[in-house]
This record gives sequence, C-alpha cells and structure tokens, in this order.
Amino acid sequence: MVEKALADTSKAPLVKQIAGRVLDFDSSAIPTDVALHAKALILDSLGCALAAGAEHTYQRALCTLEELGGSPECTVIGSKRRMPVTSAVMLNGILIRELDLNDAYVGPGQMGHPSDNIAVALTVGERQRSSGLEVLASVVAGYELYCRIQDVIVSRGPWDHVTASALAVPAIAGRLLKLDVNQLANALALSATHGNTLAAVRSGQLSNAKAMANAFVAQQATLCALLAAHGMTGPLAVIEGKGGLNLGMLAGANLDLLTEPITGRFRISDVSIKAYPCIGTAQAMVAAALQMRSGVSDPVKEIKHVEIRMADTPFVRGQVEDQDRRRPTSRESADHSFYYLAAVALLDGELTPAQFEDERWMQPTVKSLMERMTIHTDASLNKYTPGSFPCVLELTTASGEKRTVEVFYPKGHPKNRMLSAEVESKFRGCARGVLSEAQQSQTIALVHDLENLSSVNELMDELAVGDG
Repeated sequence: MVEKALADTSKAPLVKQIAGRVLDFDSSAIPTDVALHAKALILDSLGCALAAGAEHTYQRALCTLEELGGSPECTVIGSKRRMPVTSAVMLNGILIRELDLNDAYVGPGQMGHPSDNIAVALTVGERQRSSGLEVLASVVAGYELYCRIQDVIVSRGPWDHVTASALAVPAIAGRLLKLDVNQLANALALSATHGNTLAAVRSGQLSNAKAMANAFVAQQATLCALLAAHGMTGPLAVIEGKGGLNLGMLAGANLDLLTEPITGRFRISDVSIKAYPCIGTAQAMVAAALQMRSGVSDPVKEIKHVEIRMADTPFVRGQVEDQDRRRPTSRESADHSFYYLAAVALLDGELTPAQFEDERWMQPTVKSLMERMTIHTDASLNKYTPGSFPCVLELTTASGEKRTVEVFYPKGHPKNRMLSAEVESKFRGCARGVLSEAQQSQTIALVHDLENLSSVNELMDELAVGDG
C-alpha cells in the first residue's frame, strides 16, 4: 500500500492535490472486475503494437531514434532492439496507436485513447523493474486521470485530446519512479506546461503526426518525471493560475473532479475495446456495413445508394462536415473517413489492416461506391449518447429495394463487451507473424497473471522478438 501522500491538500496547488491522489491510490484496492478489464486492455494494446511494426510512422520514428542512440534500457515491443526509456516510450506509443485499433473512451463531449499510455507503464515499469501489480495500478490510476480530464472538458477549442496525457503520463511514470508528492507535483507542472498539442494534428488530410501525437506528449512527460526525480521544478499553478490550463483546454471545466480520491467508480471500466482499425466514432457504422454486406453478392452492381445516419453531437457533426474526410488521400485520413470505411466494408465484407494497403482509397471501385453515399446526423439517435456513436445504415439497391441495419452499441462497447476469448482472439490475430503460437499463449498467460509477477520484465522479455 502506498503511504499517505497528503493530509490536507485543500489549499495546495491543483497539481499537488492530483499528485497526492495518485500516490494515495492503493493497488490492493483494485476491484477484481476492474483488474480483469485493465488486463484485457493491456493485452489488446500489445496486440495492436505487434501488428504495427511495418507501418510508416513507426519505421520513420525508429530510424530517427536509432540515429540518436543512447543507453539500451528498454524493450521496443516486437523487436530485439533496446532503447533509452524516453525513446522506447515514443516507439511503443506509436506502435500501440498507429493502426487506430486500440481502445476508446467517450466522455460527455470528448473522446480519447487512454491505452496510448500503456506504453509508459510497461516501458518505465521495465526500467524500474516494477512488479506487475505496480504496473497494473499505474495503468488504472493513469486511465482514471486521463478519463476524468475528458469528462470535464467543455470544448477543446484549438487543443487535441492528447493534451490530457500531459497530466496522465507523469502520474503513471511518477508512481513507478516512486516520486514523492512534491516531485510528482513538479513533474505534472512541467509536463502540463509543455505538453499541449494543437487540434491541427487531427484536422484536414491527416499525416503521420496523428499516430505519434500522444507518443510525443508521452515521451516529453516521461522526461519531465525523470527531471523532477532530480529536483527540477515547474510552475505549480499551471492549471488554475495566470496563463494556466484553465484558460486553455480546461477552460470552463469543473476542476474539482480532478482532485477527488481514486476509488469507487473506476472510469477504466467504461473504456471500449475496438473491433475495427478505425476511428472510434465509426465502430458502429462499420459493424452496420458488415451486417449489410452479408445480403449483397455484388456491391458495385447492386448498390444504388447508401444513406448513413449518425448521432447529432458536435464531435460527429464536425467529422461529417469535414470535406477532407469525403475523399481521403492518406492512410491516416482513410481510417478517419466515414465514406471510405463504409465503402470498403461493403466491398470486402471485412475491415482489417489489409483494407488500408495499396492505397485502396484511390481505387476506382472504392471511389465510385463512396460517391453513392450520403451521411448526415440525426438527433433521434442522441438517446444512445454520450458513450456511444450509434448508426443507422439504409441501402437502396439497383432494383429500388430498401434495406436497413441499426447498430447502437458495437462489439467491444461497455454495453456489448468482448468476451475474454474474443480479446484473446483479436490479440492472436494481431500477433500472428510476430510471435509463435507458444509465445502468444505465454504472453496471454503473463498478462492474465500480471498482478502476481515479481517484475514486469518477465512480460517485456517475452515481447523482445524479431530481427531488430
């Protein structure tokens, strides 16, 4: 059990109050169901990382960081390479995120991907030789802070949601580094000051920057925690003070939630595991398209028009109105394009990483089907929000027949959970070609037994495979 960090923090700067709550969180108090879901998210994230080793963003970042070199401290997932802790945090974060297949948390008005920061827990935990229980607790605490931030944001304005990780990452790393409350407060202050990310990273035709947005923040935030361990100080009023986050991403937010004890309801339980490698807002839409596909033998010939209705929320509305999503020109834009995702799901009857190979979004048959689509918002679907992105898909055939599919909670949503066997199946599908079946089974077993591992290095050693 972590020793009580603070007795009375009511008048302390908010970062110090948050630090106290993070350090006070008792790893022995994690409920069984919360631990099970946290481990499912860790296994899922490892699968996402193992599947992404050939992707462009990772490969470009790897070349850069290999040139820089440094102490071989930590494992790069799916590789025999070892890197300095901050480099490994960045690379592992990119791997988890690049395929857009990792988890999603939907707050009242904002959505993010807290599993991006599992890279921090595993990598810093490996450096510190932390126990599996310590790593598990850091994941639960990090998710809680990240998701609370998404809950209180009124409007991100010019800021991207990964800015939340500027607070969540030091919390994860700081616990594992065993910082005291003052050191952790300064780590939070340093990171929050420098970790803001512009929403341009997720606007227009998307670039490699989308896949590495959180990894950039995580790398810097980990560095801030290491600096704070050596006494580096930061502006402790960074949240509520002059020029603080309360004037930026947290403008208008109820900041009291950020300083509440980490106990009772755990927000990690409300996090979805994605079934498809695409933006979270499209999970139900893809599921609907795949259901519709089962009754269509030749989509190009049979489909005359597709009408897609989605909830009328600001986040969805912004994506529907974004004309750059109408005709994607990059891999990153394609997995965020409702038009492309629906078209390729209807054509292929599946949506896997294979559907993003060879610039499929530029192929004439795909573009032709995309042009037959109308997508708009429908306020009648708002009863399923917040927390879901429901979809109604209506197809009109060449003969004039109309068919309708409704999906309100796609597979992996908290109201339509993946079974443990389904999470394992997804992991094996992602890990195939990187880990042998025996290695897959051993990794699954180690994650399931995480809280009993004397060191998380047992798990990371199993992931140090490949040619690099």
